[in-house]
Amino acid sequence: MPGAQTSPDSLIRNAAEFRVAELRRLFLAALALVAILWFGTLNYRGLFIPDEGRYAEIPREMLASGDWITPRLDGLKYFEKPPLQYWATAASFALFGEHDWSARLWPALTGFLAALLLVFAGNRLGPPGAGWLAGTMLASSWGYLLAGQFLTLDMGVSAFLTLALCAFLLAQDRPRSEAARRNWMILAWAAMALAVLSKGLIGIVLPGLVLALYILLQRDWRLLGRLHWGPGLAVFGAIAAPWFVLVQLRNPEFFRFFFIHEHFERFATAEAHRAGPWWYFVPILLLGMMPWTAALPGALRRAWSAAGAKGGFDADRLLLVWAAVIFAFFSLSHSKLPGYVIPVMPALALLLARDATRGARLPLGALSAAALVLGAALAMLAPRLPSLPHAPALAALLGAYWRWLLAAGALLAVGAALTWRAQAARAPVLAVLVLGFAGLGSALTALDGLHRIEDNYSAQSFAERLVGKDRRLAPQDRVYSLRQFDSSLSFYLGSEMTLVGYRGELAPGIAADPHMYIASLPEFAERWVEEREAYAVMSPELYRTLSEQGLPMHLVLADGRRVLVSRSGTPPENLPRAGSLLLALAHHVAHRPRN
Repeated sequence: MPGAQTSPDSLIRNAAEFRVAELRRLFLAALALVAILWFGTLNYRGLFIPDEGRYAEIPREMLASGDWITPRLDGLKYFEKPPLQYWATAASFALFGEHDWSARLWPALTGFLAALLLVFAGNRLGPPGAGWLAGTMLASSWGYLLAGQFLTLDMGVSAFLTLALCAFLLAQDRPRSEAARRNWMILAWAAMALAVLSKGLIGIVLPGLVLALYILLQRDWRLLGRLHWGPGLAVFGAIAAPWFVLVQLRNPEFFRFFFIHEHFERFATAEAHRAGPWWYFVPILLLGMMPWTAALPGALRRAWSAAGAKGGFDADRLLLVWAAVIFAFFSLSHSKLPGYVIPVMPALALLLARDATRGARLPLGALSAAALVLGAALAMLAPRLPSLPHAPALAALLGAYWRWLLAAGALLAVGAALTWRAQAARAPVLAVLVLGFAGLGSALTALDGLHRIEDNYSAQSFAERLVGKDRRLAPQDRVYSLRQFDSSLSFYLGSEMTLVGYRGELAPGIAADPHMYIASLPEFAERWVEEREAYAVMSPELYRTLSEQGLPMHLVLADGRRVLVSRSGTPPENLPRAGSLLLALAHHVAHRPRN
């Protein structure tokens, strides 16, 4: 009413609501720009080998064959991972065509949506604004951003594990009703099932270990009664079980390879040749959380000190246990890759945000100083990289790339300086956004610069010269791959290749279908001389050897990593006698190690 007096409490409440609304508008505007940057550069570089080529080629073959149950790579059964990402990428190809960006769409989309999920869950859990801050920190963290830009399985499984974590937190931390608790818990069970379909048993094992340790530390045994086991297990089984049943019925060898070899043997032994020291993930996590790394020690110390101090469910303790268990689990494994630590980052971002919005001062000075030092170090080191003593091939690569690294370092350093200025002007929200965009922009700049050296890691430009306007190579043409396998070349050619003298990760598929494989060069030569029209790809060294042995070949295309030859183009009178050719090749095989 006009003239009515406003109480001090009302003024404080209105001011707080205004600040939250202003914060929301700023972050929504920033969100639109983040989306443009996040998705806008997916097509800017070719698919790298081995992971990106592999995880694009399997869905391409799935879509082409119409077999959505048995994954295949180069026509051979490939059971290393479950099919959810293959299905999603194949659907992306069906909707948008087979492009680099449509191949990378699933990790980019799941990563972006998981950051939005953290915004939602953080705001619901509180304090006010924690979600917006957590989403900003997560989306701009170097490791998380890069995982969303590369075609691997790590971001997909991380996104569903993040969904399980957030749904569990919302179910247990003061839910609005028992029905809300049940619904959130069922969503958590569904998310774990989707994580299992993304990358296997870690989708249920990791949350189970986190829950067990949390209950032991908190002594909250009643939590077991709030998990809604009945409907949860029913939903989990309905989502996760059908594919495992169908693929086992069609492929009796699946169970032994997928569950025993890919899970237990890979974790407990070094057969995958991915071993690393116990501290392997420490530098990866510290760099992966840049530019927010400097805030971690204080936030983790305060969260640990306060853990268990309050009765009932403790969200901060659960977040701590989540990060610690996943970090320790993969540190103990004998198979380590940098992307394995990605599921830790959402929990750390939410811990940092909750700590900052509770009144703990976000150390923007330390954050900007660390970013400034790192950015300046990158900018100063980059021009010197090509002149450092190393292999000539590496020097050539760095000579084409260092300017992008220089730009990334300069961008991070300038952003850090602007962050300090915003902090000095008492604009902490602006400082957080500036630092976030500095981290985002610098990481994308360094990443996108890889297109200058992609010929060494991708077959994109090589294949484009074969299937471009002149169409020198058609998808139906037979292509032999001698002592090597480049899955990105298969993807860009749109066809499978016949492997010669190479097994690698395809050994189990070759064992199941040995007729699709040529074991030796003499056997290949015998087939090759009978071909009327075929192609073969090989290393330059092997090409020189086979040319010296007189194998009939016509050079089609070559670069520094591979040579493509055709069977046609050799006059019949120039063909060597088959017997002498096979004898020479057999001698070469016996006296030269395999690639």
